[in-house]
Amino acid sequence: MTDTKTNTKKPTPSKVYNLASAMLEFQKLSVSAKKDGKNPHFRSNYSTLESVISAVNQGNQFGLFFTQEIDYVYTSHMDTKSEVVVVTTVRHVVDDSTYVSKLPIIMSQANYENPQKIGSAITYAKRYTLQSVYGLPSEDDDGNEASKPTIQVSK
Repeated sequence: MTDTKTNTKKPTPSKVYNLASAMLEFQKLSVSAKKDGKNPHFRSNYSTLESVISAVNQGNQFGLFFTQEIDYVYTSHMDTKSEVVVVTTVRHVVDDSTYVSKLPIIMSQANYENPQKIGSAITYAKRYTLQSVYGLPSEDDDGNEASKPTIQVSK
């Protein structure tokens, strides 16, 4: 049963003893994140990070919670080159087990000097790793449009 005001599913009472059974119970709810963001460049809608967090927090009733950290991975032993990595960890309160997913932020060096572009890329990575780890369905409107080849017309 869905609460139409909050777009959340009503919990099914069950005893959840570990991460796997908690994730199973969560996925039985068939939760999805609301598409509450608008991308004006592609005239499309997407699920914001806040909407995804609201959706995955429905797993709290089964003992699931998550953390997201920013880390750096050195890409070369010979110099100090590094990549920013978003680390998403799903945890379970009963058995203290974890599942970790890491997504590197791949950007040009010029973009690494722009805090707004870094923040945007981190938010994007947080949103998509959470959706992936929790198995939330999504229709990637903005990604589909962005991946289409551009057609150049010669004059």
